[in-house]
Amino acid sequence: MMTTNIAKLKSLKGNPPKAQSQIDVIGGDKRSEAIELKPLQVRIPKDVFEEFSECAGKQFGFSHGSKKKLFLKMWEIYKAQTMKT
Repeated sequence: MMTTNIAKLKSLKGNPPKAQSQIDVIGGDKRSEAIELKPLQVRIPKDVFEEFSECAGKQFGFSHGSKKKLFLKMWEIYKAQTMKT
């Protein structure tokens, strides 16, 4: 929600208040991925998605990237089990 400073409105007759500057959080993001990432999109039942999201949150914290981390953990376990010789 954007608030308006009433004092600025009164001092600048006939002109709208100047926009307040904000930090560019997208341009300032210096994080980099170690490897190239590609999206993996699948359609699953809503209840499965909710269970998966809850499980990812419990294991990796309810934050951005938790589902990706859970999927990668599951993938590593799957490969270890199926690639045995």
